[in-house]
Amino acid sequence: MVKRKLWTYWINPLIIGIIHLILLFINSENLVLARDAILIGGTISETGTFNTDVGPFRKLMESWAAMINERGGLPVDGQKLPVKFILYDDKSDRDTVLKFYEKLVTEDKVDLLIGPYSSFLTLAASTVAERHGVPFVAVEANSPKIYERGFKWIVGVLAPATIWSEHYFNMIQAEGKAKSIAFISEDIVHAREVYEGAIKKAEEIGLKVLFKEIAPSKTVDFSAPIAKMKELDPDIVYISSFHPFAVAFMKQAKELDLNPREFHPIHHGIGFLSALGKDAEYAVGESYWVPGIQKGDAKFFEELLKRSGIDVGEWPWAGIRMGAFDVIKAGIEKAGTLEPAKLMNALKTLSVETITGTLRFDEKGVGTMNTIPTQIQNGKYVLIWPKEEGMPTGEHWYPTPKWSERR
Repeated sequence: MVKRKLWTYWINPLIIGIIHLILLFINSENLVLARDAILIGGTISETGTFNTDVGPFRKLMESWAAMINERGGLPVDGQKLPVKFILYDDKSDRDTVLKFYEKLVTEDKVDLLIGPYSSFLTLAASTVAERHGVPFVAVEANSPKIYERGFKWIVGVLAPATIWSEHYFNMIQAEGKAKSIAFISEDIVHAREVYEGAIKKAEEIGLKVLFKEIAPSKTVDFSAPIAKMKELDPDIVYISSFHPFAVAFMKQAKELDLNPREFHPIHHGIGFLSALGKDAEYAVGESYWVPGIQKGDAKFFEELLKRSGIDVGEWPWAGIRMGAFDVIKAGIEKAGTLEPAKLMNALKTLSVETITGTLRFDEKGVGTMNTIPTQIQNGKYVLIWPKEEGMPTGEHWYPTPKWSERR
């Protein structure tokens, strides 16, 4: 009887103590004790339509995580934790995006979400983050519609699509050479918004808008608008679209001998250049960074490109990803925790130096990162504006020779 009492005397408090420790362990405020990594989830269009824009970005993201981890990781509740990405191929498809972002939140239990490519897919993915209250960083997405919904759990690094070509038109105004412009747009959200903003800006700087048209994404016959443009003879033909649409237009422009003084396809990355070869020469479009720009941690980005095997000329949106990486890193460092509300507040109130300059967010979460005009010259992308310190600006080749006069 005595032995039993002695046994219960010490074993009962031990059991109570163990239960208490378990309760502390699973308490949300102490959950970080069980962590071994910061989990960031997202999807990449490794297949499908957007593959030509971001296909190899898994390697870019995993290389960034490795470089951060080599430097000790990021601070979370008094300790340094490594970063780990959980990524899926969204196949450039909206329903696939919804499925995987739901999985990332409910099954993979990620701490933060990074957006997919395009405003179209981001509009879908961000609904999952909003419903579950998970911080979401939008990347290659700049439709104002994303932020007009009043969502609280999103910031996006890019400036609105409506000011996409702001620097380009500032250059055209400063040069004073071009006097007229014609517009054609692919009938998708991003392209239409860029198109509408570009028309407004062109009119503001005094360009005469001679022609404007929106055509279905799968248009293969551009003979009618090209015939009209030939008749009107604009100085600039502005093509607001993704690669397939722009490539089809340019091929017919050559066939039908349309000769403006400049072609301006807003997306002129590797998909455009590879498809057209020498016929892509002289085309001016938009990029976010070219080698030689010395802003933010440019050396880190150059090393990241080297490690991941990505040529930023061929994959210009890699610069946007670096902006998002800077935001994620600075946000976690500022919050010092992965508690969702505190991390979201830290993200929204950031002012961070990136490879394209200072990045901030407005009250809706809209960022300030915007494009710079680059021209394809001898198969390379050359920055042609702005002319300022830290920007290795080259010569703008204008006017473009007629097709018959090109070498």
